[in-house]
Amino acid sequence: MLACIVALLPAPAAAQDNLDVAAAGRSVVRVVVVSMLEGEPSGIGTGSGVAVAPDKILTNAHVVADAADGEAIIGVVPSEGRKRFTGKLIAYEPQRDLALIQLLDGRVEPGTIASGPVPDGAAVAALGYPYSVDRARELSAEGFVTPQAPVKSWGRVSGGASSQRFDTVLHDASIGRGNSGGPLVDACGRVVGINSFVSNSEGVDAVFGFAVSVKEIIPFLRAEGVKPHVIALPCRTSAEQAAIDERLDRTDAARAEAERNRAELSQDRLQSRREQIRDRILAERDQGAAIAGLLLVFGAVLLNGAFVLLAKDDRRLAIGAGAAGLLLMAGAPVAWASRPDLDQADSRLAAENPKQAAAAAQAAAGSYVCRIDLERSRITVSDPQDETLDWAEGGCEGASRQFAQDETRWIRADVSTDSAVASIRRFDPATARYSVEHYFLAADTLAAARALQAKYPAKACTPDGARMAGNFTQALRDLLPAAANERLVYACEHVQKAPAER
Repeated sequence: MLACIVALLPAPAAAQDNLDVAAAGRSVVRVVVVSMLEGEPSGIGTGSGVAVAPDKILTNAHVVADAADGEAIIGVVPSEGRKRFTGKLIAYEPQRDLALIQLLDGRVEPGTIASGPVPDGAAVAALGYPYSVDRARELSAEGFVTPQAPVKSWGRVSGGASSQRFDTVLHDASIGRGNSGGPLVDACGRVVGINSFVSNSEGVDAVFGFAVSVKEIIPFLRAEGVKPHVIALPCRTSAEQAAIDERLDRTDAARAEAERNRAELSQDRLQSRREQIRDRILAERDQGAAIAGLLLVFGAVLLNGAFVLLAKDDRRLAIGAGAAGLLLMAGAPVAWASRPDLDQADSRLAAENPKQAAAAAQAAAGSYVCRIDLERSRITVSDPQDETLDWAEGGCEGASRQFAQDETRWIRADVSTDSAVASIRRFDPATARYSVEHYFLAADTLAAARALQAKYPAKACTPDGARMAGNFTQALRDLLPAAANERLVYACEHVQKAPAER
């Protein structure tokens, strides 16, 4: 139910659907208002809405006007699952064309609101249940209250033309009666407006839609005590992220090549220095052998002189010469044994480079502070926060989460127990890079993922736990969509002691 009824709409704007907008559809509902007169149904109207909390639905005021003005029953039909819910109107503000419905039973996956400005020309999608599509499909009365995916139409934002009544987002995504109250989302699937009305073209001009902007939505919700999930990061499309990844990969390749050249040069220098140290050790060994030989020779000469002196009855000098000779001859084995071993070259080289030796000796195990790399990350709805890792040999994190080895990296899959999200985590100790991919799952896929997780229960950090984690990760990856909705990349730094709190 829109303020202006559209006769004919032009073809939808050319834009490709994506997984983020599909995931946003989980939060969209059909709102059915049945007017009552003396206890009997007297009329029915439908519109759309979006969950801003698990038990609260945001829609247009004009969608639920009958419930605000008189007796009416509000039905809420989610986009997935098999159940439909009842609701109660708890906030109604026609000045902004906004209303809030409290679910009396059930829950809906809440959406995310983008609080930043919507760039002029940005791709957007209108999600909802236009009556024209329902009529063309010859939808029955039962079909209206059966969960089904919302209709998505793409368009572009036209900046600088807000409504005079309240702040709006002007766009050319195709909407019609029934889209009212449904979300206008950006390419990342975040709500940037609530579709309210369209321009009246009288069948001649192009039709534009007006969506109540987040400048109106957020204050309205906060005034009602609702704290929606809001993110201020700009939307980065998958194509834009791919271009950034390509540039960063080229930079990484160039840096890796330079690092290899530096490593080879450093290795050549180390090898040259090792040879020098080895030559010095050989010289020291030869010198030690020569000293031992000289001690034996001089000792023998003194002993021989002692015997000569003793024959001449010079007993005093004979004793002194004999003692000196024995002392020299006893020092010969000491001089021989004190010669350096050839394998001392590496230890001497390490002593000359204590920092490098310490870095090489440092194991991958230990505590890490991982800081989010916003350029490498594609974040749509998550709050970008740093993380900590307590990593142990064998792929154990936090003393309880076992990872499975995947070539040079470690990998682990998880399915959230309180939200429709599956995660694939990877950690590469060699580069100290940690990444988390989030997949926003539809209800059927979520149920299958949780069933898989029950089949492969989490175990302690043991070899059997690593095998179980690997089997579950492989099975879940076969179930997940082709691409993740989010990718969070962290640069980790080894620290001496883990923080007290995670």
